[in-house]
Amino acid sequence: MSSKTKKTLQEDEIVAPEAMAEIAEEAAEAAEPVAAEGAEILEPEPALTWQDVVGSVEQQTVTSDDPIVQLVNEYKEAIKARDIAQDRYLRAAAEFANARRRAEMRADSEVRAGRERLLSSVLPVVDDFDRAFQSVPDNARESTWVEGFALIQRKLQNTLQREGVTPIEAEGQPFDATRHQAVMVEVADDVPSGTVLQVLQQGYMLDDRVLRPAMVKVAQ
Repeated sequence: MSSKTKKTLQEDEIVAPEAMAEIAEEAAEAAEPVAAEGAEILEPEPALTWQDVVGSVEQQTVTSDDPIVQLVNEYKEAIKARDIAQDRYLRAAAEFANARRRAEMRADSEVRAGRERLLSSVLPVVDDFDRAFQSVPDNARESTWVEGFALIQRKLQNTLQREGVTPIEAEGQPFDATRHQAVMVEVADDVPSGTVLQVLQQGYMLDDRVLRPAMVKVAQ
């Protein structure tokens, strides 16, 4: 507003309509925010989060009976209790998983051991059948009773095979201490040293484990 206009307002009580419009326009321009040239227009600040409130309260010195302080303390205690409960849950879950794994391994071991004991107790019967058929005279091999015992022997062998029991191939093979048990040694010039010459007692495998090693005679 010019000094002349201010003087007129002070001296006269009545203002002309044209002067009033000019005064209103100048007042509106003065009230409008104008940013300085090159100045950056500020963006509105983001809303505060609960964590920001907690941090600001911890930095201030307030009385303990302040409701905000009490609410913040309760929040912190709840977070602490949650962390403790989660840690206990994870520990209990890990202990339970380990206990279940140990129980399963123990059960598998007991089942395997019982299976090996049972099948091992059947092997002497198989040996008796083998020795009995080796001593049968040639003129009696076609008899009915011999064929009946041969049928029993085949059923027993098929049962063992279904349970995973298989004979160990030993004769003519290099001696293997993990599968063969040498009980005799004989000088032999026609085979390499360490070759199994004869199987004295048949050995058997149970799946991939040795159920009973084969008793063999080995070339020296």
